[in-house]
Amino acid sequence: MYSVMLVDDDFPVLEFLSNMIPWRELGLELHSACKNGAVALEKAVIHPPDMVITDIGMPQMDGIQLIAELKQLKPDIRVVILSCMDDFGYAQKAVRLQVHDYMLKETMNQSQMCELLSRLRRELDHEKQLSAQMDNIRSINVENEWAFKQKLLHRMLQPAGNTGSPGWILEAQRHGIEMQGKNYLPVMCYMNRDVELPQQYLQDSPMMVALMAAVEELLQTQPGVLVLPNHEREYILLLPYRRTLKENAYETFSPLIQELCVQLKNQLGAVTTCIFGRAGNAPQTLGTEVSRLLASAGSQRFYLVEGGVYNDAALAGFTSEDLYKHYADASGEIRDAFLEEDEEKLDELVLHWMGLIRSSRHPPEMVKEWTLKILYDIQSRLQVLQHYQTTFSMEVLHKAIGEISTMDELVVWIRKFFRERLPLVRLIYSQSRRSEILEAQQYVTKHIHLKITLEEVADMLHINSSYFSRLFKKETGDNFIHYVTFAKMERAKELLGKTNISVEKIAEQLGYDNKSYFTKLFKKHTGTTPGEYRGA
Repeated sequence: MYSVMLVDDDFPVLEFLSNMIPWRELGLELHSACKNGAVALEKAVIHPPDMVITDIGMPQMDGIQLIAELKQLKPDIRVVILSCMDDFGYAQKAVRLQVHDYMLKETMNQSQMCELLSRLRRELDHEKQLSAQMDNIRSINVENEWAFKQKLLHRMLQPAGNTGSPGWILEAQRHGIEMQGKNYLPVMCYMNRDVELPQQYLQDSPMMVALMAAVEELLQTQPGVLVLPNHEREYILLLPYRRTLKENAYETFSPLIQELCVQLKNQLGAVTTCIFGRAGNAPQTLGTEVSRLLASAGSQRFYLVEGGVYNDAALAGFTSEDLYKHYADASGEIRDAFLEEDEEKLDELVLHWMGLIRSSRHPPEMVKEWTLKILYDIQSRLQVLQHYQTTFSMEVLHKAIGEISTMDELVVWIRKFFRERLPLVRLIYSQSRRSEILEAQQYVTKHIHLKITLEEVADMLHINSSYFSRLFKKETGDNFIHYVTFAKMERAKELLGKTNISVEKIAEQLGYDNKSYFTKLFKKHTGTTPGEYRGA
């Protein structure tokens, strides 16, 4: 809805316009009614209106000055002048300020004003529509450009034929990218964390397209740099480089790439690790070097400190030592601390064993398999403890760990894994050995998606509800309704953390008709709202 500001030192005129125009029927709202230009400008600075209807001759600041100031604030503002017969000279000046219409006070009526405002609203609607279409065209063009560059990189990585230049070089030339006669230094850049980019870069574009736009903007002072996206969090920079005996390519370009990483972190919150390849690659051999760099850096970055800039040639290899010789000790210590509910000890052990692995530099895939085996062993022990049921399978664990790219990410993920499961251990330990209580708890687990009442469970057990309530409290130390809520909230945490299901849908799946009530319970249970918990 567009807003309209009224400005006139004649109070009856302000009152007439304020009260006689059916604002909502016209799809408009009254921004403010001001007695002179100075007051109007003060309000407009805080919140610029879409249209202004103003008198010309006013004290403190006349209409001409006001229009000029408003045009500075909002160039596309619609301006209508209210003039008297003797204001014609002023009106001519106003025309030069690109006012959209004028109306004589002597002949002004409701019908004329409504017709004028409707026309201006239609003009604004049309401009907004055109602007949206242009934004969409620009977005499509940008996405097409980055899709082409991604395709170009993938073609570059294919083995070259035996005749002439590789096909990707000719394709680049057809798109205005001239590479012949140049040498390039490739740099692999990897974003270590998913980030939420500012709207100025996002604008409904895929995250990678938006990130690439930001990178290109930061590197615009370096002519000839190519930014080629590989996948969602990884891209290749190709830096034009003139080979000389005096210059070291890494030393020459390292400050530039370090500054890029700093700016990406400061402006976008994107922590980026960069690894330099070998310098002096002609276009014909560039694909081979980029392929080698991607293969090497893909595993090397596992142990690198996030946000650093590295030279691939200086990175160490991996040990051939058998990691599984530590398995029995590590698994036993971690399992015991977990079953003893010792969160502090668990953190110490995770940091100790991951630190040992980091210092030895075991191959990343071996580290992931070793970690997966330990965690699945613990998950299996949870399942056998008093009939605890879980849908968290080996496949889910394998997928989650497989998507981790660095040791830092792995440590964070493992600690979160234990924090989420320690409450389940406490829940299991609180379970009674009496068959009625075990049956009730299993009923809750199986029917977590339904509304569960004390009375229906007591009926299922064929006992009096009051007796069941006292028995449950005596055996578990907790009342039954609180136990049901606890189980539902723990399930909600798992769904929020492991799926993209909406909060409203999760509430329904846990038997809550009212999303607000579910949110209130969740916040009471966790200290945060479902949305905050998912975003943490």
